[in-house]
Amino acid sequence: MVDQAWQRLEHWERNIAAAQALLEDARASRPHDPQVLTCLGAVLCDRALYHEAEAVLRDALAQGSLDRHTTLNLAVAVFHTGTRRQALALFGAAAKLQPSASTWAAYFDPHGT
Repeated sequence: MVDQAWQRLEHWERNIAAAQALLEDARASRPHDPQVLTCLGAVLCDRALYHEAEAVLRDALAQGSLDRHTTLNLAVAVFHTGTRRQALALFGAAAKLQPSASTWAAYFDPHGT
């Protein structure tokens, strides 16, 4: 659904909302799964729901995620909710980690915000 949202922007809201709903369902059955939380956090960032994304991604880290995408997505959320210093520290930490093939990074354009 996320790929479709990006590929067919005319259906962005419908597809990204459907992706969020699927991930919320997955979270209900696997509330401590860092991969589900990371993917949900990416979708929440893409929907500009940064406070919600931050909470979900911090939970993924608390569940033991060592995935670059978790920390990178948290950096994107914190870029919008916290301080520049906090975001830069998270971007730096993410650069030291390996990404999971099962998750993805939220869209981020520092010049577009």
